[in-house]
Amino acid sequence: MTSLKPKLVLHVGMPKTGSSALQKWFATSRAHLLTQGVLYPQSNKNKSHPFLSLPLDFEADGQRLLVDEIGRSQIKADQVFEKTWTALEAEIRVTSPETVVLSTEYLFKRIGNKGRERLLRAIDRTFSETKIAIYVRQPSKFYASHVQQRIKHSATLPAIQPVSWRRKIEAWEEAFPGSVSIRTYEKSALIAGDIIADFLTSYLGLTRHDTPGEATVNESMSAEAAQVLQALQLDRFPGQDDVVIPERNRLRKKVLEVDRKLSGFTRPKLLAKIADHIDYASTDLLWLRDEYGILFDHLDYARVTDRPEGHLPADQISDVFEINAERLSALEKVMAEARGVTWLKACAKALGLS
Repeated sequence: MTSLKPKLVLHVGMPKTGSSALQKWFATSRAHLLTQGVLYPQSNKNKSHPFLSLPLDFEADGQRLLVDEIGRSQIKADQVFEKTWTALEAEIRVTSPETVVLSTEYLFKRIGNKGRERLLRAIDRTFSETKIAIYVRQPSKFYASHVQQRIKHSATLPAIQPVSWRRKIEAWEEAFPGSVSIRTYEKSALIAGDIIADFLTSYLGLTRHDTPGEATVNESMSAEAAQVLQALQLDRFPGQDDVVIPERNRLRKKVLEVDRKLSGFTRPKLLAKIADHIDYASTDLLWLRDEYGILFDHLDYARVTDRPEGHLPADQISDVFEINAERLSALEKVMAEARGVTWLKACAKALGLS
C-alpha cells in the first residue's frame, strides 16, 4: 500500500432499501466513477461485495448463498476474505482513488458478531478514514418487501413483529464511533426521489451523470402470485425452505410471467392491522427520531409504543396481504391449464381451501 490511503464509504444496507439498484448502477458506472476519483472495486458477486461478511461468525451466521458456495467453515471463509482483500488492495494501488465505495447489505445485522476484529483491522490498514452509510425503511414497508423476497425461496413467512434496529446500529457506532450516517429510504426524503442520486450527493459529493430510470432490480409480484407461489412450495417442496432447487426457480419464473400478463396487477398491500402493528409496536422508531432525526411520512409517532401481544401469527400470504379473490382465481386457472388440474387441487389443499 502507498502512504496515501484512500477514504472508504462502506454501504451496509439495511436490506430492502434499494441496495441492488445502487450496486448495479455503481458496477456499470465504474469507469466514469474512476474519472471522479472514486473506485467501486470489481466483484463477480451480484455486483456487490459480500466477502466483507465472511469473518463475522460465518459458521453460525453465514449468508445462505455464500454457504452454498464455500461451505460452513470459518477457516475457509477467512482464507477467502484475506485473498479477496489482498486483491482489493492491489486494485487500489493500480487505480489510486481518493475514495473507495464498498457495498453489501449482508453486513448490516452482522457487525456485532464475533470475528469482526479481522474486518476492522483490514479496514484500518487500508483506509485513512471510514464513513458508514445506512438507509432505513418504514418498518411495515420493509416487512412487505421482505415477504415478497422470502416467498421466492420459502413457504414460511417471516414473523410479524416490531423491528429491532437499535442494537444493530449501536454495534456500528461502537465499531466506527462518530462515523455512522443514517438516511431515510423514502421517495420524499431521497434527493431527486432517487437512491442513486441521494447516495452520490450525500456520501460522495457528486451528481448523477446519467438519466435516472426506474430501479426495478428485484422484481415485484402481486399478492395473488405470492399466495399461489406459497401453495406451490407447500405442495412440491415441503420442509425445503431456503434451499437452492432448480425446479422451484423454474416454477417461480412461470408464476411471475403469468402474473405480469394477467390484468389487474398491483403491488402487494399489507392488511391495515398488520401494517399498524409493525409500525406502531416498533419503539426503535422513537430512538431513530431522537438520535438521528429520522422521520417517516404518514406515521403518527404518538401511537408508537410497546405492545403486549408482541408477535402476530402469519401462516399464509392472505394473513398479511390484501387478496383480490377474482384475480387469484384467474391466476390459479391459468397455472392449472399450464401444469394440469391436479396442480390446482394440490394448491387448494395446501392452503386449506379444499
